[in-house]
Amino acid sequence: MRKKLFTILTIVLGTMFMVSCGSDEPKTEPITPVVNEDILKIMTRNYLWALPTEPNLYQATEPFFGSLLNAKDVYTDNGNKYTYSKISPVSGQVGTVYDPGFEYAINNYRDDANPGKVITYYVILYVKPRTVAADYLLRGLYITTVNGVAVTAANAPTLLYDAYKDGKDVDLMIRTPQIVAERKITIKPYGNYVEAPLHTAKTLTAGAQKVGYVLYNHFSSGTKTGDYTYDNALATQLNKFATDKVTTLVFDVRYNSGGSVSAIQALGSALVKNRDTSKAFIEQLFRADLANPNIPLKFLEKTGGNTAIPKLGDQLEKIYIITGQSTAGASEALINALKAYNKEIILVGEQTKGRPVATSNTQDVTKQWNLRIALSYLADVNKTYNYANGFTPNHIIKEVQANADLNENTTLLGELGTDKEIILSQILNMIKGNQFEAASGTRSAGIDKEVKTSLSRRPGSNETSVELIDLN
Repeated sequence: MRKKLFTILTIVLGTMFMVSCGSDEPKTEPITPVVNEDILKIMTRNYLWALPTEPNLYQATEPFFGSLLNAKDVYTDNGNKYTYSKISPVSGQVGTVYDPGFEYAINNYRDDANPGKVITYYVILYVKPRTVAADYLLRGLYITTVNGVAVTAANAPTLLYDAYKDGKDVDLMIRTPQIVAERKITIKPYGNYVEAPLHTAKTLTAGAQKVGYVLYNHFSSGTKTGDYTYDNALATQLNKFATDKVTTLVFDVRYNSGGSVSAIQALGSALVKNRDTSKAFIEQLFRADLANPNIPLKFLEKTGGNTAIPKLGDQLEKIYIITGQSTAGASEALINALKAYNKEIILVGEQTKGRPVATSNTQDVTKQWNLRIALSYLADVNKTYNYANGFTPNHIIKEVQANADLNENTTLLGELGTDKEIILSQILNMIKGNQFEAASGTRSAGIDKEVKTSLSRRPGSNETSVELIDLN
């Protein structure tokens, strides 16, 4: 009897011990091999690179997805490593996304009067229309404090973002480069602000030449599938350039960090000489063992919204493309494809990021997981895509930080689309026949590194979107 009682107590105490230990352990995601099998099928039919031969289905879905990714699925941005392919639970979708009404960069510069001291501020890159910020801010202004907290090198990556991300009003202290005196303004963030990509478009003159200037900040055909509002607006502007007899185009993508391939297909169709709709502008290169390892994206006569695409390229003598440290994805695919047709493409600005991979969104059949899959390389008509390290400009100008010395007068970066703007002014001088002269002191030589901007938080940044199709 005593032995039997001891056995029962042992079982009870053991069970209590297991329950007690279990209560301290974090809850783990259930193992769902059926969902993993579905994800594996999607990856097998679409993924750009080779998959593991015997993946372990019996593990949680997120680590399972990670185990499928090829070593080539990695890129580096600002010293951090990311993957083109991503997975996220459908239940974790973001609600309202708030926008401050402007894009900005973190700028560090040295104070020559105090060796070793670094001064940090936000500099306004551009202001977005239809926002409160448009009433108060200008490109090139400095933001020195946010809600009473001074901007420092340590807090700058998150200080401003944390202040506006929940939609609350934000107090800013601003100043100009020339005037140290500051003034306070209050901005109201916008929920789910939709930014049209065509920010600025003008016909300018440089000597006897007509110059078309376009600042295009992301590549998207429209606000949703089947909407071609943005493609139509750009095609209409290019038609105007054709009517204005523009002979030089300046296409500014310094803040363009990604977008849709279909949007650059329409643009490229306007810019090449002797457009031939039977030829490819871009080649999508998929995994070699798939039934359709490449699909050509041919030149178009009209946008998806039925707006005529002009043959502007036939009258253009030169095309200048302004690039920046945020230029990535679809912008680079455009540059790569145009260079195959026109050796006179001239890049001015800064080294681009180097993102030759196109991705596509889908869900597993249970609608539990959102997948973003590396789908193809974006190559030119010759099937070349050797821009993984980005494009180096013909003429390098680093626009952020107008002067390295805090004690000297500095100037605003200049209104975009005018001859006062730091990069466009150089291009207009070159068009007039003058030699290129790098703008003096455009960034402190002592702190010459990649500038962190708010553009990295833009939806679709560092990405190029293509439609997911059955390749088998």
